[in-house]
Amino acid sequence: MLVQGTLMHVDESLTSDRFLKFLAEEAPRAHYFVAQPPEDIIMTAAIDWRVIVPKMDVVEDLSAALWKGYESLVRPLQADALGRTPLIFVKMRNAKGEYDQFTIGKDFKKKEGLSHRMRETAAILASNNHEEAVLREIERTNGSDYWQKIC
Repeated sequence: MLVQGTLMHVDESLTSDRFLKFLAEEAPRAHYFVAQPPEDIIMTAAIDWRVIVPKMDVVEDLSAALWKGYESLVRPLQADALGRTPLIFVKMRNAKGEYDQFTIGKDFKKKEGLSHRMRETAAILASNNHEEAVLREIERTNGSDYWQKIC
């Protein structure tokens, strides 16, 4: 299971690297990667970070970490010049490409709602060969020039 995302409408004081390291400290039983395109390629990523979830029970830990990160790092930031509030876009995806996506701070304003949605999505998207899919995804992501392993 992949949990991918990006920070929306945040200023330079909060980078994806810093946010991902926070998640990794709070929920250490997953594999964390940040987007790092090769230097000669200029691009803006729609997805800035990726978490590979090795076991379904890790989803609950990650959900709690995402909420804590939102409450402590994202929510305190001020709205941007256009009045847009800081948010976290999250996309949960399985090996078949099926997914669910939502925005913390817009779709969810309470920890319990986020936790319930992530548990339900993980249960629906879970595959019979989850461990094999995780190993393939780790190998593919590690071998990519685009993703840098955080921990």
